[in-house]
Amino acid sequence: MEKIQGNTPSGHRRPCIKSRKLLFCSLAFLCLLSLYFGPSFRSRVKHCFYLPPPGAGSLSNDPDEWCPLPNVTVPSDDGLKPSEYLMDSQHQELQVQRLSAAVKVPTESYDDNGDVDEDPRWETFQTFHNVLEQLFPLVHSKLELRKVNRYGLLYTLRGSDPSMKPILLTAHQDVVPAGTASRWTYPPFEGHFDGSFIWGRGSADCKNVLIGILSAIEDLLSQSFAPHRTIVLAFGFDEETGGVRGAAALNQSLVEECGSDSFLLVLDEGGMGIQPQGDVIYAYPGVGEKGYYDVQLTLNVNGGHSSRPPKHTGIGIMADAILALENEPYSPRLTQSSPFRRVLECRAKYSPDAVQPWLRDALLSGSEEEIAEKIAEEETEEKWLVQTSQAVDVITGGVKVNALPEDVQFQVNHRVALHESVTYVNKHIQKVLAPVVQKYGLQFKGLNSSTTASSGILEMNALQILDPAPISPTDNGVWSVFSGTLRQVFESTETGEGKVVVPVGNIMTGNTDTVHYWGLTRNIYRFTPSRNGTRLNQHGIDERMGIIAHLEGMRLYYDLIRNFDSWKDE
Repeated sequence: MEKIQGNTPSGHRRPCIKSRKLLFCSLAFLCLLSLYFGPSFRSRVKHCFYLPPPGAGSLSNDPDEWCPLPNVTVPSDDGLKPSEYLMDSQHQELQVQRLSAAVKVPTESYDDNGDVDEDPRWETFQTFHNVLEQLFPLVHSKLELRKVNRYGLLYTLRGSDPSMKPILLTAHQDVVPAGTASRWTYPPFEGHFDGSFIWGRGSADCKNVLIGILSAIEDLLSQSFAPHRTIVLAFGFDEETGGVRGAAALNQSLVEECGSDSFLLVLDEGGMGIQPQGDVIYAYPGVGEKGYYDVQLTLNVNGGHSSRPPKHTGIGIMADAILALENEPYSPRLTQSSPFRRVLECRAKYSPDAVQPWLRDALLSGSEEEIAEKIAEEETEEKWLVQTSQAVDVITGGVKVNALPEDVQFQVNHRVALHESVTYVNKHIQKVLAPVVQKYGLQFKGLNSSTTASSGILEMNALQILDPAPISPTDNGVWSVFSGTLRQVFESTETGEGKVVVPVGNIMTGNTDTVHYWGLTRNIYRFTPSRNGTRLNQHGIDERMGIIAHLEGMRLYYDLIRNFDSWKDE
């Protein structure tokens, strides 16, 4: 019904004033009740008036409305072969050759790498590019290829309809160092295939994704595929060290060419894969990432001969500081808008016998803090989806065994929960360390504060800072197509036959190259398509990727490209 604006005679205003007074009194009464009945009731009142942020997904107090399933998105009759044909023995043999060839090139990136024009260790990436040209002749003859900052790869397959926003599929070329080769079952850069798995550094993180994307495009081109929607592929080369030379430069190039908010979708590696639970299969794309924050604490004290030590040396003082931090972990909280809450609602709805008996009622009436504390008490890895983590990973101090240390330093890595911030972490550290500073009579130099004393100086410095990622929508058409394609592919696999795939966005505790693509679109999803037990030991010894799961991932890219090509933008 159309709303008409106009002048309201003064004689007709009193009922409106009475209604407002009644509403105000009702709200005041609810507030008094919440104070009386405690936190659980307050949480329910708060939930009643809570307005979710855009794209937060469905929020409901009715369990029947939790976790709505998207429709299965079947590719239109576009004349292309169904993705199931990619599972045949011929494609399996081809993918073994391709992924093995990619693994054989040791594209290792190191924390101390210099610029691409100065450090010769980057040169192996040119060898990798040569291999890709040999493996994918159609891609390299029909797509535009631009190299960004020498080793970043930007492929473009132009669509016929420029009014349709392009999609961006990404992966990274680099791998973490393999370490001692003799500790591996098979040499880390041999690309050994044992009949089920391809072994080697990068086989599961994430040359499998890169090869899968290029293979899907190559196969589509072999069928004379001519897209309506432009498809862009962006492959960075230093994701394992932050992506500042690779993905950051690729993003800048894309923004210069296309502008901000110019893409329909960004799909990168990540997420929590495919996890079966009885007759239900959960697909967990990452729709958010925790923040990243490194802090360095440095203590400067007087040195001297170790035969005349003080009660506590600098190392002892810093040990006390570390203990204080570890004894005061961050408080867990499961906010109403948290993607992990949606995960728990899906589990409670579709796998009620597999979840904790208290979960359903807690989701309905428990406070944000109470339910998070129960999750944290179970000491599973999922506690870090509701809580900021802190880990003291580096410590140095002392130069000689008979000399008192004058400079002691340690670094703390934080993965900042979605409900907190770097500012909050700074305040927390200063609060926790205040008693230590006072106990030893130290001068504390914080980021924005300082105390004065004379026994020594404890200084806090911020190193690498990254805020939590924006939460990607799970209530729009792009998500419907993406999640519906997940159902289409994984309900038609051999292990998914007769089961229901439940796609639900989750939080990643780590970070991907998507941190550099936030300005391109709201629809950023992180998902490496693989079932539990098929993608093993990423970053570790004996990394390996199951070939059947790799083919299934190729199917996903193949059908996503087709489904988004026929879908009209919102």
